[in-house]
Amino acid sequence: MLRTEHTRLLSLFISYSGYLVPRPYDENIKISRTMHPFLLGKRNIYYFYNLEKSLYGIRATLEVLKNIMSTNGNILFVSDSPVFKIVFANNPGVNCIKWKRSALSRFKNMDLVFLSGVNEENLVEAHRKCMLLVGVGSPTMSKICYPFNLNIESSMLGHWFFSSVYTTCVRGVKKGVFLKSSLPFSSLLGKGISKKGNINKVKYMK
Repeated sequence: MLRTEHTRLLSLFISYSGYLVPRPYDENIKISRTMHPFLLGKRNIYYFYNLEKSLYGIRATLEVLKNIMSTNGNILFVSDSPVFKIVFANNPGVNCIKWKRSALSRFKNMDLVFLSGVNEENLVEAHRKCMLLVGVGSPTMSKICYPFNLNIESSMLGHWFFSSVYTTCVRGVKKGVFLKSSLPFSSLLGKGISKKGNINKVKYMK
């Protein structure tokens, strides 16, 4: 494995078979050619992710998620896993649903949609709604804006995935609160700056 600043994270993925592409539940689903640049190859019936390339998509996904949460955006998770509903039960900006035909029609104004268990039907419907998509373990990259290529069927990596998403959402909310508190405020005397800004200004003048 190449030496990178993310060696420990890549080692974690490798230790728990994060490189193994999950086999689709429907045997008729083929791995799309759009996936080939993200794969190392195939052995017998199994495909293997190129984890070094996958890491960029994972990092980009979490960064976008944090930024959307910081601006009170709306997130939708489409997954059969009940964990999302449990974790985000008290967060009004996060919606979690199981996939059903026409289910996405009730969520037209989502800023980011996580598709876990991507299949042709839910992908086509998401495309029609022009949604910004994160494909979790997707067999295709067609119109997937942020590929989250990791085998989260591994219990350990599934736990890492949920923890990372939850932590990122919390950080995004905190970032939004910080940005609001540091914005200029208006009063009868005109615009001002926060106390923190005043303190820094005094230090600079000294």
